[in-house]
Amino acid sequence: MLALLRDCVGAELREQRLRLRRCEPHRSCTDCVENVSWRHAIKLSPRRAVVRPILLGRGRIFLTLSPILACSIILGKTEMKTAILLGCAVGALWLGFSPWHPRVHAAAASKQVRFLHLADMHAQLDTHWEYLPEDPQHLHRMGGFARIRTALDRERASAPGAVFTLDGGDTFQGSAVAAWTEGQAVVAPLNALGIDAGTPGNWEVVYGPKIFRKLMSEVNYKVICYNFNDKANGKRLFPPSAILEKDGVRVAFVGVTDPTTTTRQSPAQVAGLDSTQMGGLREFVQELKRNEHPDLTVLVDHTGLAPSVQLAHDIPEFDIVLSGHTHERVYKPILVGKTIVVEPGSMGSFVGELDVTLDGSGISDYRYKLIGVDETEFAENPQVKTLIERAERPFQARLRRVVGATKTTLMRYDVLETNMDNLVSDAVREATHSGIAFTNGFRFSPPLAAGPLTEADLWNILPFDARLKSGRVTGTQLRAYLEHEMELVYAKDPHNLSGGWGSRPSGLSVLFTAGAPEGQRIKDVKIGGKEMQPEVSYIIGGCEQEGEALNRICRLSGVSDAHYVRGTIHEALRAYLKAHSPVEPRREGRVRATDLPEAVWSQYGMLQALWRIPGDAAGVAIPSN
Repeated sequence: MLALLRDCVGAELREQRLRLRRCEPHRSCTDCVENVSWRHAIKLSPRRAVVRPILLGRGRIFLTLSPILACSIILGKTEMKTAILLGCAVGALWLGFSPWHPRVHAAAASKQVRFLHLADMHAQLDTHWEYLPEDPQHLHRMGGFARIRTALDRERASAPGAVFTLDGGDTFQGSAVAAWTEGQAVVAPLNALGIDAGTPGNWEVVYGPKIFRKLMSEVNYKVICYNFNDKANGKRLFPPSAILEKDGVRVAFVGVTDPTTTTRQSPAQVAGLDSTQMGGLREFVQELKRNEHPDLTVLVDHTGLAPSVQLAHDIPEFDIVLSGHTHERVYKPILVGKTIVVEPGSMGSFVGELDVTLDGSGISDYRYKLIGVDETEFAENPQVKTLIERAERPFQARLRRVVGATKTTLMRYDVLETNMDNLVSDAVREATHSGIAFTNGFRFSPPLAAGPLTEADLWNILPFDARLKSGRVTGTQLRAYLEHEMELVYAKDPHNLSGGWGSRPSGLSVLFTAGAPEGQRIKDVKIGGKEMQPEVSYIIGGCEQEGEALNRICRLSGVSDAHYVRGTIHEALRAYLKAHSPVEPRREGRVRATDLPEAVWSQYGMLQALWRIPGDAAGVAIPSN
């Protein structure tokens, strides 16, 4: 009988040790009473624990043993075996079906958790125009930090349980005021949103490494990132994770940024930084779960939706992946095994809301919606509006200065080609007097409606300025360059994706096959309407990445006769608008694919169809209006 009692009590104590480790020292819960007596009881041997359970405030052990003891007294020593069996049966019934038993209580009291997710807000402090593909004939007024705060407040108030608010990065770059204050104008409005944790995006470094560190130190939420390191000492700039607990729900958040940040951004912006060290991430997550015993493990990343689903596949220990970087609008959660992956669009036009129900085995149910922060639904929070007005007040005259006009809406919502990028690359080609010009396939900037274009609009299109360059390259160099850029957008392995949507050309058109192997995608290149010749030398123009070699233009290395051209890319755009306004740039088929439609709304949806990468493209399918 003593052996049976020892096994019974020993099992109970082992369970209680596990429960005690899961609770933070300053908290209490229904399964662990944090006091000296119980801590002492955890260290007791099973035999001593049988005698002292009630004195130590833990009636569960007493309830386990009392049926056995009672039956022993009733039946006597001669029927000890029967007493033990009968007592165990009674005890099992009591503990298995009693409403006071902790497991039954936990099952009855499932926990509700809400995650509110922002990403790629790009310093869009004010309400702006937004395009909804489900309503293509109209633009909508959406976003702005003051409306975001109202939306967050409403969703927090309606939550049935714990609420965590997360930011996925690219927060301090993307608008005129942000650029002119090197991100400082964003700090106060951002801190008013009530964010709990966030990871930096690739554009957080735009003002240089010193200011990057400063901005990250001024936010009032936990900055987490596994793979941002200091080259000098090899140490991480930020904690890789944070354990947050609310309303009895314990969540482990892990942060990851775009690993190519320090290889694709301007060298001057990332001097002394390294974002490439991703090794050991799964082992780190496994150890985190063993040591911290969270109810949920959540990845907050800035890697893009396709890499996010691949991470969910490679590291199934994540329960949830909150993705950012590629500005994808996930309308329905994407499941990778049991892991939920979502991404909330960009520009602060949307808030992703994921509700999960937890029971003893993990997530038992979930619901998701992409909440549009429309001005017709959400008023501006007056306190946040005051903070924004205070930040913008010194720049009002400059922001409103008209620099041109457009007859058509300017947008960047296409993987293949956009009219906004065609406008910029045409301006660069004209300013550099070159036959070909390239600009980067950026994703930032909300749509700009037809009408006057202001200085604020120009800085939305290009939230930085840069010197212009020109030089000569051969057709062979151009083909190799285009093949490399295609791989960064259409790679079969999502971990090989990088940057924006590839280079945007002017004076050049390309036909390719997205689903072809690496290095074999380009089918045809025309320059000025004529077939590109391998040995012919062509003049190209583009803008500088600060800190790069002179013979590198728009990431094309080995340019001969490279030299700076008078002026900057902003000056080129202003001059072009002055000369040609009202402009009417269109999609012209400059970049076409043999195996893709004319317009590609979602990179993830396209890659999922091409390569059958993890998840389901239905998550990004445009909803019917």
